[in-house]
Amino acid sequence: MTLIQAMQRRPPATTPNATLRSAARQMASSRAALLPVVDNGRLVGTLSAFDLTARTIGGGLDPDRRTVRAVMRSNPPTCRAEDSLSQVRETMRSHRLSTLPVIEGDGELVGLVDLFAVERAGEAGMAAGPEPDMVERVRGDTH
Repeated sequence: MTLIQAMQRRPPATTPNATLRSAARQMASSRAALLPVVDNGRLVGTLSAFDLTARTIGGGLDPDRRTVRAVMRSNPPTCRAEDSLSQVRETMRSHRLSTLPVIEGDGELVGLVDLFAVERAGEAGMAAGPEPDMVERVRGDTH
């Protein structure tokens, strides 16, 4: 399995000028722990649930008046669609992250990948034979 197969395409994203409250609502409705921050399609940062709680509530910022730009992490670690799963895993481990934005060479956001997907993809790739979901379909084990 490849990174492209493991990543989430078209993930929910926000902009630097969105209010913190609107970003928090977007995170809640999409059940996302991390929102890519994009400007004109290009990744400019990330906003995590930790950033929202620690920097907004803990920092005393008004979520209706402050924007994502105030608390986002600029220039976050990323990976590229052509990176190997082992490269992505190492980037996640070295930066202690569970989610990475996937970008194209020009910085355009193409997806998100989380550590669980990388680990599942690696396990599937190590086994010989058909993909596990195909085996489930053949056996009739699908839900």
